Amino acid sequence: MPTLESDLILVKNTESVMEITLNRPDKLNALSSVMYWDLVKLLKAAEESDDIRVVLFSGEGKSFSAGNDLVDFLNAAPGEAPAAAAFIEAIHDFPKVVVAAVQGNAVGVGTTMLLHMDLVVASEDAKFITPFADLGAVPEAGSAKLIPAWLGYQRAARLLLLCEPMLAQEAYETGLVAKVVKREELEATARNWAVALAKKPPRALRESKRLMRESINKPLYEVVKEDLALFGDLLQGDEAKAVIAAMLSKSKG
Repeated sequence: MPTLESDLILVKNTESVMEITLNRPDKLNALSSVMYWDLVKLLKAAEESDDIRVVLFSGEGKSFSAGNDLVDFLNAAPGEAPAAAAFIEAIHDFPKVVVAAVQGNAVGVGTTMLLHMDLVVASEDAKFITPFADLGAVPEAGSAKLIPAWLGYQRAARLLLLCEPMLAQEAYETGLVAKVVKREELEATARNWAVALAKKPPRALRESKRLMRESINKPLYEVVKEDLALFGDLLQGDEAKAVIAAMLSKSKG
């Protein structure tokens, strides 16, 4: 486990899941530079660890994240390495499965980081807010491409141009999140998903995620060619053989 620079990020590893909690509830988990760098360290450690198969993100308190710490932005020295950009690149490139549990407000990067995760569970009070235009900025983290592609241009314009909040149920209906649950069910639902994923063959998960992510920029014939080759390769591998053997043994009673 890497040494973290602050106590604003909590982490624990259980059942092959690295649970990362944003721990700045007094600031609604606004992300500072030191928090971003700690997240980058943790993602690198999770990627390199054979014991970690899934990462689970959550936020302490009433909101998932208020986004970037604006004071931190204003105080950044000229030429200082952009910690937020390093985190976005790290979560975008992360090859293992990531689950997120979102409650309350998810503002700015609190929403755009979710576009690079794999399964998002939201509580009924979740609210997704992307106020970049209101701040005199532009959409970040590839959201100008991903949000229109997922939600359609008109809904994306409401989020990114009007900066209207999107509530949990609409986020579910448009595919921004995978499930909406009651607040008291959020933690257990997300963690149960993470643990279930961690029990699956790890290479199959990684390759499935990669195929899904990369297919956005590939013609269909290339995706079909690649997935058929991988399908045959994985079926001949130790992971699949062990799973199939166990299934056959169980069926024989």
